[in-house]
Order: sequence, then C-alpha cells, then structure tokens
Amino acid sequence: MQTERIMISETAYFDTYLLHNSKEYNCGKKRPIVIVCPGGGYAFTSDREAEVIALKFNSIGLNSAVLWYTTGDKIKNAPANAWVEAARTVNYIRERAEQWLIDEENVIICGFSAGGHVALQLATRWNDPKLAEQIGVPSEQLKVNLAIVGYPLVYQEKAFPIEDMGFGATLISKPLTANERFFGEKRPSKEAISSMNILNHMNEQTPPMFIWHTTEDKLVEVTHSLQLGEALARANIPFELHVFEKGEHGLALADRTTARKSSHLNPHVAKWFELCEGWLQPYID
Repeated sequence: MQTERIMISETAYFDTYLLHNSKEYNCGKKRPIVIVCPGGGYAFTSDREAEVIALKFNSIGLNSAVLWYTTGDKIKNAPANAWVEAARTVNYIRERAEQWLIDEENVIICGFSAGGHVALQLATRWNDPKLAEQIGVPSEQLKVNLAIVGYPLVYQEKAFPIEDMGFGATLISKPLTANERFFGEKRPSKEAISSMNILNHMNEQTPPMFIWHTTEDKLVEVTHSLQLGEALARANIPFELHVFEKGEHGLALADRTTARKSSHLNPHVAKWFELCEGWLQPYID
C-alpha cells in the first residue's frame, strides 16, 4: 500500500491509502478512490470515522484517502473553508490519476455527520463557477461521481444562540461561538444560513448517493437524511437510503473496529457497509 500525507493548506491535509500495483493480479488496473471526511461538528475530526473507514474501502478493492479538513476553530466559517479543501483534494487526486492508477470516472466522496456535510457540499456544488475560479481549474476537474454519507448534517435551519459554543467546543483552547464556526459571524444573515443548507444546492449534476441514518440519532435527527432523500427524488437523482431503527449518533462502522463503548456495537447497523458495497457494484464494475 502507498501511503502519503499531502498538505493542501497550512491547516489541512489528506492521507492516501493506495493499493499496491501487484504484478500478480489486476496489474495496471485503475481503481476508484473514496475520499473519507470524518465528522466532529466542525470543531474536530474524529479518528473513528477516518482511517478505519478508508481501510474498509481498501478491503473491497478501492483506493482511499482521508481528508483532514480545517477544524479546531483555526478559521471562521469552517464549512465554507472545508468545501474548498475538499475540492482541492479532488483536484490533486485527478492531477495524479495516471500516476496513482485512479479511475477518473469513479472519484467518490464519503462523510459522516459534519463530514457528511463536507461531502454533500462538494457533491452538490462541485460545478460552482466560483469554486473552479478560486482553485484555478475547470469545473470538470473537481467533479464528484458518487457520494456516500452516514448520519449527515444536511442543514441548519436557524442561527445558534449568540453565546452558544456548539458541539466539541470544550476540546478547543480558544473556541469560537457556534455561529462563527458555522457561518463566519456571530449574527449570521439569512443568506449565510441558507447557503449551508444542502437542499438548496441540488441540481441535475448532483451524483448518485448512498445514505444511511438511525431513527434514534439525537444529535443529527433522521429528518436530515429523509429530507435529503426527498430532494434527490424530486431532482431525479438516483439514491439509496437506509434508515435503521436502533442506534445512537456516530456509530461509524458499528463494529469493534470503531467502537469506543458498548453502545457503538450494533451488528444490524454494521450491515450498512455491505449494503453500500452492493450499491456501489454497478457503478464501479
């Protein structure tokens, strides 16, 4: 396996997990790549939704990478910044598609919770002319072909209370307010709140999606995924949505590889990855 850490800004980088180009099997074969975006409320990035997820995709024959986008309140408006960092990651990978044996028709983005929001931002806005102009490449260079999201943050309906520090702020030495972290200002405008809503960015070039969630999720309610599915249906975008009855927020793989406590073990929810592999198959064969 080829592993490398690549800086894309002063505060963000991605790690590669590229399968070995064996001379015994699949020699010279181009493989899809899955870019994994961990969650953490834009305050931090969770190890439980990072390398272990990337290695799981390796186990089914895909290349992978983990995007460690900027968190820790190093900048304001972390979601908008992460959108650009995700696009820079896709551009870097596409520029090295031949060298890394990447199938350019199968650049896949995957995310969980806030990382799901990062993934969805790029999936729905990869063709935004402002993004291409900022990075200095044609929009096609930033294209996302498929998206996979688990318990994703899809929208924020209103501003947070002015002094609310938000989820994960206790892990930061000098935290911003939740509004500064998510919107860039203490008193965000309606436009700023609307811009963060993925449902407002759906278009005909949004890629097919695999979505999963649990009805017991209290941190990001299942309505986020349900409304995402409805929006995809209205836009005639192919998608698969799995809603599991039991299980808390942040289950990751829901097995012993990502469990921090017993409630993270859920054999039924753990089937999401097998279901995802089945969904992927027609696209990547």
